Amino acid sequence: MTKRFLQIGALAFTVLLITAAAAPAQDEWLTPYEMSDEVATPRYQETVDFCQRLAQYSDYAEFTGFGLSPQGRMLPLLIIDKDQEFNPKGAKTKNKVVVLFQAGIHAGEIEGKDAGLMLFRDMLVDSSYQEFLDSVVVLFIPIFNVDGHERFGPYNRINQNGPREMGWRTTAQDLNLNRDFAKADSPEMRGWLAMFTDWLPDFLVDIHTTDGADYQYVITYAIETTSNVAEPLRSWTEQEFLPDVKERMEGSAFSFIPYVVPRTDHDVRSGLIHWTAGPRYSNGYGAAQNRPFLLIETHMLKPYKQRVKSVYELMRHVLGIAYRSATHIKQVMEESDDATARDLVGHYFPLQFEEDYNDSTMIDFYGTEMTREKSDISGTQRIIWTGNARQYHIPYFEHNVPTDSAMIPYAYLIPVEWGDVISRLGLHGISVDYLSEPATLPISSYRFSKVKFSPESFEGRQMVTADRTEFTEQHTYPAGTAVIRMNQRTARIAADLLEPGSSDSFFQWGFFNNILEEKEYAEDYVMEKLAREMIASDSTLKIEFDKKLKEDPEFAKSPEQRLHFFYERSPYFDSHYCVYPIGRLMSRRELPLGD
Repeated sequence: MTKRFLQIGALAFTVLLITAAAAPAQDEWLTPYEMSDEVATPRYQETVDFCQRLAQYSDYAEFTGFGLSPQGRMLPLLIIDKDQEFNPKGAKTKNKVVVLFQAGIHAGEIEGKDAGLMLFRDMLVDSSYQEFLDSVVVLFIPIFNVDGHERFGPYNRINQNGPREMGWRTTAQDLNLNRDFAKADSPEMRGWLAMFTDWLPDFLVDIHTTDGADYQYVITYAIETTSNVAEPLRSWTEQEFLPDVKERMEGSAFSFIPYVVPRTDHDVRSGLIHWTAGPRYSNGYGAAQNRPFLLIETHMLKPYKQRVKSVYELMRHVLGIAYRSATHIKQVMEESDDATARDLVGHYFPLQFEEDYNDSTMIDFYGTEMTREKSDISGTQRIIWTGNARQYHIPYFEHNVPTDSAMIPYAYLIPVEWGDVISRLGLHGISVDYLSEPATLPISSYRFSKVKFSPESFEGRQMVTADRTEFTEQHTYPAGTAVIRMNQRTARIAADLLEPGSSDSFFQWGFFNNILEEKEYAEDYVMEKLAREMIASDSTLKIEFDKKLKEDPEFAKSPEQRLHFFYERSPYFDSHYCVYPIGRLMSRRELPLGD
């Protein structure tokens, strides 16, 4: 990324609400948003009704659903295809680029719904941009979080300037869908993953409204470009897509810049950072599936009308790029899938990243003047945005470095008793085989120590971190054991889910917390006798015990810890305690596989 990405003139920030190239729609085809003088967004049923009208009007559209919400609402999906192939199998025979737009994953951040209804009305009713459909299939989710959307009211987004009323951030089960792509706890996400696996879109856009600092830009973005992305996709994103879409957005009077994340407490003067998203987030999930997933964040303080228009233009330009580069985009996706299946096994895969604060680029940033003063309410310094435009010359920390990694095995082996984990792998399109007969294999796995449970619930789960030590052993697996061979296109998301060092692994999400609990114990009077017998038969054990007494005061004064020292070294101690139950087969070998 170059210095140019933010170096643009102040004139670009006087955003002109340009008239769309399409001819004006007939009055009966005005969207509810347009009929409100562009200050209100429609309810769920109004949105569904409008999508159904489009599908009834045009042979190029079909309206369907991809699941049900906890409260029983259909998850809406509008499919647009000039060849009228409204199913994944049929559409794939045409070799078109499949582009998915989703709005309302956070149902108060709803510009994408209103922009999409207008854009696809213009396409289907007014015949605008229909040439795009020569090489593009459109999937449009106007509302993802449908139950949260219907928790409708004027006070759901305290930081946001319109619409008049909007939905709520989380689902009826109080789950944040944009933290659920990896673990897939919600029925909405399980429906989405099934739809994604069936269609396997070539480009995806997730539309949000940001919180945070004040600045002059209307629309920002995030898309993964670090080493969590397959090389063909990373090169295309950085060298082709981003320069193209930025130029076209500036032509539409909307400067398109990276998502604004100040290094320090809303203060852009401290510099901006780029961060690498894990697969719990939409853009990180795209990287794990070898697909560009563009996260859009409009600026919450700008008028709703401006924000909707900026999203309309962005969606239009994405479709145009997909149309003009369809053959090349399909090639890039195929090369990325092939590279993932071919290159990950036997190599180190990055699991977590952090910002490199030793490497930055100075950029021009068009912000808003801010001051601080002591608050008699909070008792600390409060931020005051003056509203005055201000240009800053600040550092941009765009480079991330891996902080943890793991060598990818030929295969993971998952005992049949961990069926919930196995079934969730299938949701992600990961190919799972099964041993047809017992097999004794040389595997590596992990033993955990220094386990730390989150003190608070997060997304309904108690997350956990731990140090891990790798060990190897011969292990016999029974018939029915799940085998995940890593020479497949989904190897990245499989590694993210199964390597416990990943912040979005099933381990860290708490799927294996029960293996971190001691289930058996020894009475003190029994251990007192056994400890003396152990010391008598092993002189080095007494030396080790005395050393720990001397070096660890907390240990020395704790009877429980002192006795446990001997218990965990005795043959009675649970050999499965803190041992990861998933095996890693590091080298290729023939396995007895069946259904």
